[in-house]
Order: sequence, then C-alpha cells, then structure tokens
Amino acid sequence: MTVDSDKVLNFLFQLLVVIQLIAVAILYANVQFPDPPPQQISSLTGLPVWFTASPGFTAINETVGLTEYIAAFLIGALSAYCVYIKLRNKSSISSNLTTRSPVEISPAGSQEPAEEIVWTKLLFNTIVTGYIIVTFITFITAAIFGVGKLWSAIGIYHNVLELCLVASLLQKGTFNYIIGLIVIVVYSTSAVAITSQLDWYWDATFFKFQGVILDFLLAALFIRVAIPTHNRRRSESQPLLGGNFMSTSSLAPRYQLICLVVAATAHLLGNLSNVIGNTQTIPFIIFNLSYFISFPLYAFYVHQAEKTRIKYVIPDTSFFKFILLVLWATSASAIAILLSFYHN
Repeated sequence: MTVDSDKVLNFLFQLLVVIQLIAVAILYANVQFPDPPPQQISSLTGLPVWFTASPGFTAINETVGLTEYIAAFLIGALSAYCVYIKLRNKSSISSNLTTRSPVEISPAGSQEPAEEIVWTKLLFNTIVTGYIIVTFITFITAAIFGVGKLWSAIGIYHNVLELCLVASLLQKGTFNYIIGLIVIVVYSTSAVAITSQLDWYWDATFFKFQGVILDFLLAALFIRVAIPTHNRRRSESQPLLGGNFMSTSSLAPRYQLICLVVAATAHLLGNLSNVIGNTQTIPFIIFNLSYFISFPLYAFYVHQAEKTRIKYVIPDTSFFKFILLVLWATSASAIAILLSFYHN
C-alpha cells in the first residue's frame, strides 16, 4: 500500500467515524424509549432474566432451545479438542521456547508502518483456545441460570477473552501480562457492577452494547491483519509458467486468515441480528447459528496454527488510530442498540 492510498483510506475512515457519530445523535434525538416490558423469571433461581414475560417467550424458547443446546455441545467438543491439541504439543512448545525467541519481529520496510510477527503457540493460540472454552462455559451457565444479572458475572468473561484478542492485535502480537491483568480486572468488574446497578431493560441493553463494541473491534482488527499479510505473501511468491505462483513465504496462508476473519464476522453478524431483532425468533436463531460457523473456524485455526510457527503482518496502531477504532466500534454498537428501539 502506497503512502497516498494509506492517507486516503485514513481520511475515509475518519469521515466514516464522523458520519456514525452524527447518526447516533440523530437516532438518539428521535427515538422514543418504551416502558420496560414485564420480565421473565427463571424457574431455577427465581430471579429475573433478560427476556420479556410474554406468550412469545415460550415460542422463542421452544424454537431456539434445540439450537442453543446443540451449539453448547458443539463448543464443548471443540473446547475439549483444542485442549487436547495444546496438551499434545506441550512438549514441542517447551523445546521450541528453549531454542528460539517466543516472538520474532522483523522490520517490514520503511514503506509500510508494519511489522512481521510470529504469533506463538504459547500466546495467541492459547488465547483463542481459552476463548472457545469460556464461551462453552457461558453457554452452559446461560442454559442453567438464564441470561440475566446473575449470569453476567460469568458471561462477561466471554467478552474478556475477546478483549485479550483485541489487545494482542493492538500490541503487535504481544501481551503485557501485568497491564493486561489490570485492564481485565477493571473491565470485568466495572461492566458487571454497572450491569448490576441498572434497572431492567437497561441492564440487558448495556451488556449487549459493551459486547458488540468488542465484536466490531475484533472483526476489524482481523481484517487489518489479513489484508497486508495476504498482499505481502503474494508479493514474496515466485511466478511459475502459466501465470501461477509458488509461495516461498513464511507468512500465514490465506485460508488461516480467512478462518479468523469469517469467524469474527459471523459472530458479529449473529450478535447484530439478536440486538436489532430484539430477541425475536428468527434473529435469535441466527444468533445461535452464528456459533456453528464461528467457533468451528476458531478451532480449525488452532488445529492448523499449532503445526507451524507462521508470521503475520501487524499494522502499526498509533494512539490516534486506536481512538478512531474505539470511536468507530462504539458508535456502530450504539447505532445497533438504538435501531433495536426503533424496531419496537
């Protein structure tokens, strides 16, 4: 990517952020927030859950219950498989760490503000594995307790692992464990505390809002990694007769990048469907079905990435770009939340 095209893309992204912020202001100024509907009560805990107490709830529960349990079983199986892979390769990981640096960094050249990073088996793949396991736990606890204030203390860790993935992408493939631990504790405690203090319907709305922000960030950051990595790998390939290419690059193959992008995007679209559709039957089914796409792809990525150490091109993220990314994701999440009220 040339310097001029990079400037154009940066300008267009800044313009998009401004447009989204204006859209949030317009939507908020014209929305009419309805009175909160009656809340469903959990038959197990006797506590309110984040569903409306209406005849439609029974229909939704009967319609999506099967897909929810199947999704939980699938993610549980994937969790067990990823743990098996990690344990099987534990000895080889230890030997690799004794012979080479856990993270290899080499300059990508003065033309592009990027670095080539080796995401190690000990770091990024472990976070992805933890992400799958925690998602399985949140599914099981949601089925037992119901999705509500009590569940949010556990459900927040699905978002915490997304935050870890985002942090590793923003930190050029590395993760500062001390700062990371502080951020995780502050984030999880604050999110759960705010959720617990808000009244129904705003508690569920806030929890969805903060989760969708991370979903937007994760999808965008994977795309930011996939495009320059694919372009660099193609430029390093050797031309063959017939117009084909033979790759001699140590950069990640395209299918691994596609796995990450499609997994994050499918999860984002599923959440958006559920948020904007406001837990109606079809949007809720789409939300559950998105897990059938996202987490098998994450598990497939772990399976493939454990075999070799592969480099990725991590674009440089300045503080200004970081602020823009956060504003973009926050405003996009706010638009989705506000549209859900218009849907009513």
